[in-house]
Amino acid sequence: MKNISFISFSPFTSDLELTAQLVDCYREVFADSPWNEWLKCPVCQEYWGLKDRSFLASIRFCHCGQSLVDFWSRTEVISDLYHEITPESSCWLALDNQTVVGFCWGYSILANILEDKLGITFCDNLNIPRDNLIAYQDEIGVLAPYRKRHIARAMFFKRQEDFFEQRLRFCIVRTRRSPEPSATFLWYTQKLGYEILAAYPEEDGRVILGLDLLKQPLAICSSL
Repeated sequence: MKNISFISFSPFTSDLELTAQLVDCYREVFADSPWNEWLKCPVCQEYWGLKDRSFLASIRFCHCGQSLVDFWSRTEVISDLYHEITPESSCWLALDNQTVVGFCWGYSILANILEDKLGITFCDNLNIPRDNLIAYQDEIGVLAPYRKRHIARAMFFKRQEDFFEQRLRFCIVRTRRSPEPSATFLWYTQKLGYEILAAYPEEDGRVILGLDLLKQPLAICSSL
């Protein structure tokens, strides 16, 4: 990871230029595979990724008689940053010199509130008391040219250290299993021992993964 550094970030205290870079990085990460959340039709909500650029050009970036719009607008991403990354959250950025190339954040939240937020029930499958604070691993992403260099892994464990300091036992993450498994899904399930707790409708493709640190602490602690 030559030239890559990691810094703790908060939109409330960090430089505005750094926040702007994070917004651009976020939009580019999710516009790429496996998410492909680049442009969408404002009428039917169908969406496409950067891989579909040639097709979208062939239809003149229009669908249902309307011009396509950003899947993630800058306004929406900025709003989410200030809502999700509170002073109690854990957020880390990866920098190549002074350029943001990756991000990772999460926060503690009551289990029942997280179920409501995610719109799906998962606590029973891991015997999580609904009045417990749990660690929600909200977002993690790295720009395509920087992937497979262990940058996401390094950010993940920095965030995990923050969760350990808060003495949180249960870890939860939402990621994509189909139609194309995300790198995070494969890593969490194959390397870290997370299990599938709940699945959204098949056409959605997302799942909720969870880990009880008391049962599988070595999966996390071995790389700290």
